[in-house]
Amino acid sequence: MWKKMLLTLVLVVLTACSSQGAADDTNKEKEAGQSNEGTLTEITFDDFFTQSDTGDGKITDKMLELEGKKVGIKGYMTEITPLEYGFVYLVPMAGAACPFCSSDNPEYIEAIAVFPPDGKQLEFTEEGLWAYGTLEVGEEVDPITGLISMFRLKADSIEPYQIR
Repeated sequence: MWKKMLLTLVLVVLTACSSQGAADDTNKEKEAGQSNEGTLTEITFDDFFTQSDTGDGKITDKMLELEGKKVGIKGYMTEITPLEYGFVYLVPMAGAACPFCSSDNPEYIEAIAVFPPDGKQLEFTEEGLWAYGTLEVGEEVDPITGLISMFRLKADSIEPYQIR
């Protein structure tokens, strides 16, 4: 009789602990999901468009899903970056003079317009930059320059790139 009671008690305790562990795991997943909403997603220029040999790539689902979210990207200023108008163009490789000039399709370019925080004006640099902030996706024509951008970053920070 004593052994049956002890065995029953052990089973009840194990069942309760198992249920509590599952509840804790569920709570941890919920907390992680909530904290991930405010996290930074690192993107690359390869994430921008689907691959196309004809110049008619489409914006990737990843980029569309990141609209309005915090992202970070490493890039280089183009030599034609319109510094005097309060934004810069970042491209994937140093020395890319004009990301617009050789493209068959103006939508299929690997460039992102980056707007510095608080309207801060940047000086041109050939060094790699790390920019992070809120991503905007979709065609927009700048009213001052007439340049079309498919991707814009309202930057919280722009700093020299450092290998992490």
